[in-house]
Amino acid sequence: MNILLNTLSDPVWQVLALVITLAAPVLIVAVRTRDVHASEQQKRRDTLTVLRVWLATLLLMSGVAVALHLPDAAPLRTSSTAPSPVPTPSPTPSPTSIPTPTPTPRLARSITQVLMTFCDAITSQDYQTAWNQYANSLQHTHPQPETFAAWRKFTRCIIPDQSGDPSALSVLTLTFANGYTDRFRRSGDVDYRLTMGVEDQAWKITGVCDILSEGCFAVSWG
Repeated sequence: MNILLNTLSDPVWQVLALVITLAAPVLIVAVRTRDVHASEQQKRRDTLTVLRVWLATLLLMSGVAVALHLPDAAPLRTSSTAPSPVPTPSPTPSPTSIPTPTPTPRLARSITQVLMTFCDAITSQDYQTAWNQYANSLQHTHPQPETFAAWRKFTRCIIPDQSGDPSALSVLTLTFANGYTDRFRRSGDVDYRLTMGVEDQAWKITGVCDILSEGCFAVSWG
């Protein structure tokens, strides 16, 4: 039924059918009037011949139109029987391992305790104890005799009031003896910043620098 409806609604078929239908009466009139001497029986036979040709042409044209519309109907029947897709199971995510944090090493002494030991040793002129607070890397780059000679210029070492400032945690104040100054011609109380590092599970002094407004500059003895 759908093929027949598609054929009848085809504009090309409609135009051709209209032309043939309109041409049939014209042909009938033409064959009946072409010979005025023809009998009525002859005219009737010619009229039937024209009608047979018209009907045969109309049927042939309809058959061709139906054949052309068959491929259009085939995909509709095929798509109606297409199988539904089979759902595939989603992969189960594997559990991820949670990294275990590296434990913080427990050191024997705090930074403050190391600085107090160093400072007390400078004040009491126990230079070997002060030297032991240095890291091996600092001891290798600063010979012991020259370092002890530099320390003899100081008469006192104290840890200043930090006032809750974390940046002042490793600052020491050393007092020059009378007649001694540093390379910047400073005398009396001079502040130094000590850099700390961990060596063999213990805090050690890894560097010493002069505190100036322009920055912190390494000293000859640390």
